[in-house]
Amino acid sequence: MRKASFLLIALTLLAACGSSSLGDLGNIILGSPSAQQASDVVGTVNSVDTANQMINLNVNTVNNLRTTQNGQSVYYDNNTRVVYNNQSFNVTDLERGDQVSIRGANNGGRYVAETITVTRNVRG
Repeated sequence: MRKASFLLIALTLLAACGSSSLGDLGNIILGSPSAQQASDVVGTVNSVDTANQMINLNVNTVNNLRTTQNGQSVYYDNNTRVVYNNQSFNVTDLERGDQVSIRGANNGGRYVAETITVTRNVRG
């Protein structure tokens, strides 16, 4: 019963959040108590925009809360690491359909990926 009440409260709070340039994803992540607190996002890559250093993805989970958010943006920078099978890759190696787990933090009002772990490569 307590679990159901907590889930209802969490969903109500999520629904009450305003919008930002990151949509619901930004509200969940950027609403964390500490601007430097790391957050986790799990989703599927739609595209990588190298001009704006941005990854567009369909989000499945934010901070262990299941959600469905299509077309959300996560930024990256020169310090962002991409890991797959214990090997390092470039962000530009990500492909549409790759499933990823992203560890990042609020950086100047934008969610910036620190580490991107590919959990399922679209090429198998």
